[in-house]
Amino acid sequence: MPSINEQDDIDLISSPLVLPNGTTVPNRLVKVAMEEGIGFGGGLPTKRHERLYKRWAEGGWGMIVTGNVHVDPQHLATPHCRSILDDTSQTVSAYASLRQSISSSSSLPTPICLVQLSHGGLQSSSTINMSRAPWVQAVAPCEARPNTGSSIWGWLLSRVIWPRKSRRLRYFDDWLEIVDMFIRGARIMHEAGWDGVQVHTAHGYLLAEYLSPLTNPDPIPLPGVPYQIPLRLHLLWLILTGIHAATDHKFIKAIKINSSDFVQGGLDEVQAAQVIKEIVSWELVDILEISGGSYSNPAFASLDALHAPTRQSLFSHFTTSLIPHLAPPPKGPAILLTGGLHDRTLIASSLRDHACHLVGIGRPACVKPCLPHEIILNRDIPDCDSAIGGYTIPGGEAWKRFLGGGRSSSASPVSTYTEVETESSPLVAKHTQPAGVPLVGAGISTFWHEWQLSRISRGKEPWMDMGWGVGAVWEGVVWGVFKGFGVALWRDWRERV
Repeated sequence: MPSINEQDDIDLISSPLVLPNGTTVPNRLVKVAMEEGIGFGGGLPTKRHERLYKRWAEGGWGMIVTGNVHVDPQHLATPHCRSILDDTSQTVSAYASLRQSISSSSSLPTPICLVQLSHGGLQSSSTINMSRAPWVQAVAPCEARPNTGSSIWGWLLSRVIWPRKSRRLRYFDDWLEIVDMFIRGARIMHEAGWDGVQVHTAHGYLLAEYLSPLTNPDPIPLPGVPYQIPLRLHLLWLILTGIHAATDHKFIKAIKINSSDFVQGGLDEVQAAQVIKEIVSWELVDILEISGGSYSNPAFASLDALHAPTRQSLFSHFTTSLIPHLAPPPKGPAILLTGGLHDRTLIASSLRDHACHLVGIGRPACVKPCLPHEIILNRDIPDCDSAIGGYTIPGGEAWKRFLGGGRSSSASPVSTYTEVETESSPLVAKHTQPAGVPLVGAGISTFWHEWQLSRISRGKEPWMDMGWGVGAVWEGVVWGVFKGFGVALWRDWRERV
């Protein structure tokens, strides 16, 4: 078998990878977690979710990770998040059906399938999510609101979405209840036939808030954790050890970490590397995903175009500085790098240079669900035509300015593959906040891609020429609110009667 430096790009990207638990990933391409934008107000996956994931399963991905599945149905990150309502047979059956929709596809080999488990923390809105009463606070390690900028519009927006600051969890029992929710979620997914779970420890959600000195300045030691575990890692340690005890060895345990969260959360690169090496030393993680950006100003949703191909991934240096200190899989966890690796040559070079072992692709999978088969692994497509970013969102820039997101920092059109470093914490406001509301700017790209997934879930093809305003009315309002919210209300009424 040729060495990694002797393989051509397609052979290298197509090569399998063995994880620490012995599971083999068929190739190095991962459809990473994204909000599907289907349904409203939480709940279980539907036939539309099954249709969407079946389409991805036919695309030749080595691994597929679901969008947010929230362990607490009252604390969703967005109105479209799926959740775990309880541990009844109905819940298990719904997630088993979603898993079956992937394994029943004609694509061989079947991709590895993970469910992303999450908790929205202080970013969970009590108004737009419709998952709890407006006066019920979000929960977090601190009392705060997400940062929506320093403008008047940003201030008003924050008070509408988050009428009250989050409630600080101060007691052991509160945090141990969170731990039990994640363990229950993993146990349900194990029973439903999934290959594993990814614990969402990024983008300013609850577990990222627990890790941050800014949002968790006075962490309390949690019971049952060895003394040598750093305090801000207690919660994650309890979750991972609990999942390990509740499932078998072959059940994959992955975590997602945001490289920008470390900086925005008050840690430098050396401290961030120490955190990751500490987590790896537990030997509880099979896959470690490193992405970039934050919820209020996510780099992966930025509208600002970058010009140099080498800047398509801001995280390769971060991971390259870590890899020499970590055992490669299967002795150590596989590093999954997400962010800007959107052409065949760049993907292969990141693997060849040991910047990562798996490559995560998000938004391009919304417009090209069969991206691996059709482009990246297709030998009929030359390298020069394998780039899959840089397309524009019609009307996106105009709508961004109109809705208060400010003007992009470059004159380039709205782009979807570009990543830029964030300038402020999503959780703690700063006086140096740039003009405009970061959440609005990021939402322009987020919504447009969710609307593409909404089309796929109805059996339609992605529509690259869909204007942002047209998508907002038809996909966002008609299918997202009227039909999504209406169906949710009908479902809840039927359950009550």
